[in-house]
Amino acid sequence: MPPLTDFRRSKATNSRSRTTDLLGPCLRHTPKLPLVVLALAACGGEGLLLPSAGQPARITVLRGDAQIDTVGRPLKDSLVVQVTDPEGRPVQGVEVVFVPPAGAAVAPNDTVVTGANGEAAVHYTLSTIAGDQTVRAQAKPVVTTPALDTVFHAVAEPEAATALVVAGGNEQVGEAGAPLGDSLSVRAVDRFDNGVAGIEVSWDANGGSVSPEVVVTDAGGRAAVERTLGDRPGSYRTRATAAELDGFAVEFTAMGVAPPSPRLVLVTQPSSDASAGVPLGRQPVVQLQTAAGTPLSRPDVAVTVQIASGGGSLGGRVTVRSNAEGKAAFTDLSIRGEPGERTLIFAASDFTSAISNEIDVGPGPPLPGASSAAVPNGTAGVPTEITIELKDAFGTPVEGAEEDISVSVQGANPAGSLEVSERGDGSYAASYTPVVAGTDQVDVRVEGEPLAGSPYSSTVVPGPAHPALTTAVVTRSGFFGSRIDAVITTRDAHGNLLGRGGDNVMVQLNGDPPVAAADHGDGTYSQTFFFFGPATVAITLNGAPIAGSPFNP
Repeated sequence: MPPLTDFRRSKATNSRSRTTDLLGPCLRHTPKLPLVVLALAACGGEGLLLPSAGQPARITVLRGDAQIDTVGRPLKDSLVVQVTDPEGRPVQGVEVVFVPPAGAAVAPNDTVVTGANGEAAVHYTLSTIAGDQTVRAQAKPVVTTPALDTVFHAVAEPEAATALVVAGGNEQVGEAGAPLGDSLSVRAVDRFDNGVAGIEVSWDANGGSVSPEVVVTDAGGRAAVERTLGDRPGSYRTRATAAELDGFAVEFTAMGVAPPSPRLVLVTQPSSDASAGVPLGRQPVVQLQTAAGTPLSRPDVAVTVQIASGGGSLGGRVTVRSNAEGKAAFTDLSIRGEPGERTLIFAASDFTSAISNEIDVGPGPPLPGASSAAVPNGTAGVPTEITIELKDAFGTPVEGAEEDISVSVQGANPAGSLEVSERGDGSYAASYTPVVAGTDQVDVRVEGEPLAGSPYSSTVVPGPAHPALTTAVVTRSGFFGSRIDAVITTRDAHGNLLGRGGDNVMVQLNGDPPVAAADHGDGTYSQTFFFFGPATVAITLNGAPIAGSPFNP
């Protein structure tokens, strides 16, 4: 065992003379001592039960504290404690339990009975972990008291170093020509992996440099250097060797990458909302910057923008050159395509690209050439429903544009601006009720521009035959007026000649059973009777009398 220094001798001497006075006015302790004796005594208080004469009252470290040796080896001196009663007299036959740390051992047993001198002793073998080790000694009490618990300290020093191991900094990636972010470090260790101090480690680099080139391991066995890579991108090796360990060496690898390029930065982001095909309300501005993030005043650098995500294409000028301040300002960019989220990427040769924030693209304005309308033929007295479908230049239905639509009618049933209503999903409706049979021209416009195919023709046919507006001419002729002819002309509720047959026209003479008039298929009907004498002719249309019925020719 190496000789104790003055400091260590002082600690050992103090530990041998230290006792805990259970009956003293308060707890005494010496913080500088390596031996800690856990002995507490009550100061004041009533009803305290104290050990009697001849009973164990305190345990004291006598010998073996503060020893130093190599890990895994038995200490030279035994660990010896003494148990005494309240009068300080040795107590025989007390069980003392020695509790070592994990990996250490006490012999012959962990429980020892005190002899006539009150002493109990064990041999202690250090664990293989270097550093302070603590052994607790506890005497079995008759009356419980903290004074029957004490502690030994020992120092376990590492064995001789047997190897170097990597402690940190391996397999880093860094800029070529620059120091790595973390130091390269090794540990000199013994066979139990305890760090060993004082080992000289030499460092060798195959490109770039290390600083310093020779390092002596510290108390934890660690030696570290700063590694600066060479100027070219690629793989770099660093070797650490220890001559004292027969040239034992470990190797580090690092990857050098090219320094970062200057970059593009969006100092003005494009609008977060846009309409397809419409120039962005806020146009992007790009600033050239150094890799360190400072503005780079370089003119005439071509900056090009493209769609980064979301599909579609760009409209406007997509390549802009930087000005003297290194700024490239776009002026008329638009996004073309279907609605959805988009991002833009801005690129320039030898610069790191910039990507915009997301842009929410909605439908563009309605395009007359891409929109359509459906105008059916009409019937007098019946509303004619007009359907309009609005789409933008990319075929996307356009909603919310009813105020941009105008519908008017010329022809048989002229009408001014019709009311337009929205039906959803880009569909709109308008209507008018024609009353005159004929042809109408329906003009549909969006923002003043006619839709493809406008004006649209609508042929208005008469409505159903109406008795009140259906007329008849009843005449008598022939020999003594014996021939009675009835010619009926059908009209709808608005006076339009029907021009078609198919209605039920009945003619009755003087109350005789009615007969069906001849249908000429053009909206006229006729019936002839031969009768002498006064005549009354009643005519009905679909069961209702027509205007002027009955007739007396």
